Amino acid sequence: MRRRHFLLGAATAFALGRPYVVRAEEKLLRIAYPDKSPPSSWEDDDRHMRGVMVDLMAEVAKIAGYRFQPIARPLPRVQIDVENGEADGMCLVVTPARQKYALAAGEALTTGPITLFVRRDNPALPRLQAVRSLDDLARADVTVIGITGNGWVKKNIEERGIRTRHASGTIGTVRMLIGRRGDVVADMSSQINWILKNVEGAADIVELPTVIEQIDWHLQISRKSPFVDDLPAMTAAIKELKASPLYESILKKYGMKV
Repeated sequence: MRRRHFLLGAATAFALGRPYVVRAEEKLLRIAYPDKSPPSSWEDDDRHMRGVMVDLMAEVAKIAGYRFQPIARPLPRVQIDVENGEADGMCLVVTPARQKYALAAGEALTTGPITLFVRRDNPALPRLQAVRSLDDLARADVTVIGITGNGWVKKNIEERGIRTRHASGTIGTVRMLIGRRGDVVADMSSQINWILKNVEGAADIVELPTVIEQIDWHLQISRKSPFVDDLPAMTAAIKELKASPLYESILKKYGMKV
């Protein structure tokens, strides 16, 4: 309904020969989030969205003068909704595919390491302990468990020819790893460690010390959103939040470091 009202208002303004101005009550920023990827984002039992990316964007929206609405979706649907303009944006890693339909803020929301997680009893453990790069991982003859629709996995794992099995959400990757349905998970250290605190069988999983890559998570606004031209203001709001004590406290709440 919000989209319909916006389009009708824009059409009327165009017909009258004046630019369409978004009214204050229409400044509702709708951000789509993966629903099973704690601590970044997840939907709790009461169907409320929680997570560090949700809390960060709530503050960014407040600073920038928006009302804020998080939307829970499976990861593939997150990207579809942003591409179609059904959601204004998302908070994910920037990839070439996503850049085609969304623009990224000029400041990252968070930065963190990607590491490898493997069962202690996996025969491939010695080979994985020798891995120092994604090219090494390609030579290790292992099966990587990745999230369905994850652009980083597609670009860095699948396109290298590494065997891949897909799971629904980050929680799904951990459960598959514990269940021996693949050899290794390559993902954000903070995300996997958060999940391992609350899942049966976590003691069987070890995190390898090698950092495969440091990656940034960005706010990305749909090219079809009425707020895409506000990205400079949103970038400024992100910088303001990161310069405040509140930023560190939000990260600490979810076991993350600045």
